Amino acid sequence: MNFDKKFTIEIVPDYKKNPEDDEMGCEYGKIVIGDFYEHFYMSPSVWSIDDYRKQWNLAWKHLEINDTSIFVVNVQSDPMIWVWGMYKENDIIFIQNYLFIDEYYQELIGDKPYIPETSFNFLPVRNTEPIEGFQVSEWQIKILR
Repeated sequence: MNFDKKFTIEIVPDYKKNPEDDEMGCEYGKIVIGDFYEHFYMSPSVWSIDDYRKQWNLAWKHLEINDTSIFVVNVQSDPMIWVWGMYKENDIIFIQNYLFIDEYYQELIGDKPYIPETSFNFLPVRNTEPIEGFQVSEWQIKILR
């Protein structure tokens, strides 16, 4: 799939880490959406680094044949999960960042297994309405055909 803006998600092995991260096997990743980019922490406490890679490969394949997909960037045992949700409408993909934590985690996931293969079952419905007075952050990329 080709886009009008750069969209990548990758592990950044040379990103500055603190010594505790190295001891625990943590890695950092980077997502790029056009001019926007963000580094993120990838905890190996629940998923291995290979699980993240596997999930991202599955996410690309899922997006090719579905109208939604999800890129999981951090799964912790708290429980807490950071993801980037993707919503395809015609030739536009809308991208939103989510944090599944506390009551929201329990309501959305609860005791169900959260593994790379099932991660797509837990993408919330796209919301563009303000939440508690805050505008929802959203990015767009266009699919080039």
